[in-house]
Amino acid sequence: MHRLPEAISFPQDAASHPISNVEWWYGYALLSGSRGNRYAAMASFFRVGELAVPKGHYVIHSLRRLGDGRFECHSEIDRMLGFQMAGVYLPAYLVKNPRDTHTWSLYKRMLSGTDLPSPHRYLSSAEVRIRPTRLSYGSHRLTFRDDSRTDFRLSLSMPESDLSLDFTPAKPISLIDEKGDLNGLRYYSVTRNRVAGELRTPEGTERLWGEGWFDHQWGRNYGLLLGDGWDWFGFQLKDGNDLIVSRLRKAKPGLKPYTVAKLIRRDGSVAESERVGWLETKSWTSERSGATYPAEWRLSLPDFALKLAVFPLLADQEMPIIGPLRAIWEGVCSVVVEARTPDGRRHRVEGSGFVELVGYAQK
Repeated sequence: MHRLPEAISFPQDAASHPISNVEWWYGYALLSGSRGNRYAAMASFFRVGELAVPKGHYVIHSLRRLGDGRFECHSEIDRMLGFQMAGVYLPAYLVKNPRDTHTWSLYKRMLSGTDLPSPHRYLSSAEVRIRPTRLSYGSHRLTFRDDSRTDFRLSLSMPESDLSLDFTPAKPISLIDEKGDLNGLRYYSVTRNRVAGELRTPEGTERLWGEGWFDHQWGRNYGLLLGDGWDWFGFQLKDGNDLIVSRLRKAKPGLKPYTVAKLIRRDGSVAESERVGWLETKSWTSERSGATYPAEWRLSLPDFALKLAVFPLLADQEMPIIGPLRAIWEGVCSVVVEARTPDGRRHRVEGSGFVELVGYAQK
C-alpha cells in the first residue's frame, strides 16, 4: 500500500495527491472595489475518490456584496463524483443512517440519472493538471504559475458575473498540520496574500484589491460519513498576525470536541495551543435547512494572552452542500482581539476573516 511521505515538501505537495481519498484547495478574499463597493469571495475545489483514478470533483464558491448584504453561492459536481456518490458514499452512509429521508431522495435521484436538486448543478467537465498545478472545473479555474511558489489566479464564472483574482503571497508558507494529526488531513496555508483583480457584470467592470487566504489539505478521512462536524476560524489581524482555531466535533456520544489554535506570526512561523476557551453567545436558524448555527463567539487563548470576540458581517451565509451534509455556514466575520503584552499592558487588535461551520444541518 502506498504511504504519504513523512513531511510536506515543495514543489511536490503543491500538486494533487492521488492516494488521498479527499483533497481540497481553498481560498477567500476580502476586497474593495473601484466603485466604492466591498466584497467577500470564497471558493473551494475538492477532489474525491478512494482509488488513484478515477477521481470526482466538486466546487463550491460564493460572492458577498457587503454594502447591501447580497449573498450568492454555488455548488457544482462532475458526473464522476455523482457516480461515486451513488455507488459508494451514499449507500455506505445510508447503512448507518437508514431514516435520513433527505439522503434517500438524493440517492434515488442520482441512480435514476435525473438532474440534481436545485441549486446544485453538474459541471460540464473537470480536471487537475500538474507542473504547474492547474484546476479546471467547468468554467472555474485555479491556476498556479509555478509549483515552487504559491502565486495563483482564481477565476469564477457566475450566472450574472465573472470574477478574476490574482493572489500573491505576503507571508511564507505555514505548515499547519504536517502529519495530519487532527483529522488525517495534511495542511499548509498562506494566510496572507495581496489580491488584485476585477469583477465583470452587465453594469461594467470593477477593479478590485484587498487581502486573501489560501489553504491546501489532503489525506484520508471518513468523518463526514460518520457524522463528524467541525468549526473552523481563519482570521487576519491588523497587527500582521493571523489565527486559525479548529474545533472537531465527533459524532459519537460522550466525546468532547477537540479544539486547537494556531497563531501564525508575521514571519509565517506557527505556535500551537490546545488551551482554548469557547463560548457561543448567539445562534441563527436557517429557514431553508432548519439548521441552527452558532452566530457569535467569545474565545480565549491563554497561551497567547488573547481574547477574541467574533461577529458575522451577515447573518445568512449558509451554503447548500450536495449529500448528507445538506448545508454548511461559510461566512465572513469580524474579530476584536484583546491582547496582553509581555509587560502586562492590554491593547485591542481588530481583524476579519471567514468562519466555517460543518455538520449542523446534518443533525
